[in-house]
Amino acid sequence: MSTATTNLSGAETRDVSDRDVAVGTFVTEGERYYAPAFEDIQKRETPFWRLNLWALLIPWFWAAYRGLWLLFWVALAVDVLAIVCLLQIIKYSPLLAEAEINASANATLVARYTSWLQVFTTTGLVVLIAGRLWLGHVANHWYYRQYSRWRINSETPSGISMKRVVIGAVIMALVMPLTFYRATQQRLDDRACLNQLRAGEQVEGLYSVYGVASPDALLPLMQSQADELTTRRATLDALDELTDAQKSERSRLRSEARQLDRSIGTVEDYQQITARDRFDCGFIDDFPTLARLDPPESVTYRRVPDEAAIANGEVGATMLLRNVKDPVEGRKVSIFTYTAESIDISINYLRASYATFFDTMTSILRQSLIRVEVAFMETPWPVVAFLFLVLSWAYTDRATTVFVASSLVFLAVFELWQIAMQTMALVVVATAICVFVGLPVGIWMAKNKYFRWFTEPVLDVMQTIPSLSYLVPAVAFFGISQPPAVLATVVFAIPPMVKLTALGILQVPESTKEAALAFGASDRQLLRKVELPMAVPSIMAGLNQTIMLALSMATISAFIGAAGLGALVTESLGDAQAGKGLLAGIAIALVAMMIDRILRGVRASFSRI
Repeated sequence: MSTATTNLSGAETRDVSDRDVAVGTFVTEGERYYAPAFEDIQKRETPFWRLNLWALLIPWFWAAYRGLWLLFWVALAVDVLAIVCLLQIIKYSPLLAEAEINASANATLVARYTSWLQVFTTTGLVVLIAGRLWLGHVANHWYYRQYSRWRINSETPSGISMKRVVIGAVIMALVMPLTFYRATQQRLDDRACLNQLRAGEQVEGLYSVYGVASPDALLPLMQSQADELTTRRATLDALDELTDAQKSERSRLRSEARQLDRSIGTVEDYQQITARDRFDCGFIDDFPTLARLDPPESVTYRRVPDEAAIANGEVGATMLLRNVKDPVEGRKVSIFTYTAESIDISINYLRASYATFFDTMTSILRQSLIRVEVAFMETPWPVVAFLFLVLSWAYTDRATTVFVASSLVFLAVFELWQIAMQTMALVVVATAICVFVGLPVGIWMAKNKYFRWFTEPVLDVMQTIPSLSYLVPAVAFFGISQPPAVLATVVFAIPPMVKLTALGILQVPESTKEAALAFGASDRQLLRKVELPMAVPSIMAGLNQTIMLALSMATISAFIGAAGLGALVTESLGDAQAGKGLLAGIAIALVAMMIDRILRGVRASFSRI
């Protein structure tokens, strides 16, 4: 629909929001072809055999030229896959010819390479031909969809553009040559690239020793030194009797000669490294090593009794000892190894410096866990089962109550009750810590935007890191036992509690908070009587997720000494006892489902308030 306005001079002008949405304006070139093609697509009368010849022959060029970037990437992927399959002919034909020289001894290899060549050739031809036919068939349909989007949104690419073609060409130049080259090459040995780096480092060290800057200048000097050592040793070998000093000298000469021969071999091997091998290591087989560094200082820390302080009356006084090992001569490490070793040294220092703190925390966690375990395991099982059933009856429906009762019967019949209670104890302690820490942190996140900006990425990382990774620092600081299992569980399970607490408070309507403030509520009263009560459903959802994650991590924590159903799974895994592991896994699933169903009912009851 067109609209018009009248300016001060009385002339009629078109509204700037009105634009021509005709096919010719969209395609710029080829309107005589695309206008009837779009009309047939709209009427669903397009013949199956109609193909876009440009999209059939050069689909990536046509797609970039017309701004169909999705079709460009699909066409590029189809062509790359097809050509890579066909290039395997270049890769495996020489290997087949080499194996056929002694076909009787290499019958397996001949059959394997022949089969591979047939499969790759057939697959490449099928993908190339079928892919091109499919691209030619769908090109106009995709272009019509883009035209439909352009009619609604003028920012949608339209017309023709050589700039887009250049961008497409750059993408293809970055993707296709290296991919095709890699498809024709045999992968280097796993240590070939590392050996190249080490050889280069050793040769560079020899450059500084001999004062030269190339292998061609280095080898004659080293060979001359080797000849000199051989001559001196031959002179000593020619003597009938040798003094102790001469025997020592001969041993030294032999040692130097062996070391020099190894160095000469290293230089010769370094000379044989071709530019192609360097290119393969740098750009094909692996990401190029950006730096080789001297390793960090090898330091260990340990705490020992301070005899001097004890003698002065300080009972139990200790001191920190710092031990430094001599570095390995000529050793170079990657950035990963350097960083990992530095972290190990830092952890060793913290563990030795703050041993009292770690021991105290371990003791507190252990005592808490013991008391909760006693509460669960010493309470008669009918009482615990009755509490589960009452909660289920009060907050869920009849079907869920039957499911909870059936799950409890399963635990009892298969004699897994006590083990399940150990898992429950660990989950309860970890969840209590998550609530005690996560609730105030979530409130702080909701109240302070700067703290929220800092905390949200940290929580995202905590949720992304694999669960097994949390066991490593826990063991590093606290050893193998149940307390580090609790801490690893807390770190893994606390993000939902924090996030959903903050989310619940942030979702409280501003009008409700303004009304409370208008009636004279203080910030503390606003939080305690308005925001937290209205955020309870979200907080309960966070509690539910925290318990589920804690139960999951409690199972994995069996690898570092946690008791319960997870330990039974780990034991059955080590002994290859599938039946025991399956029953323990079912028990874990039932416990998780019971808790989830009951908490879901509790959350629903709060939502109805």
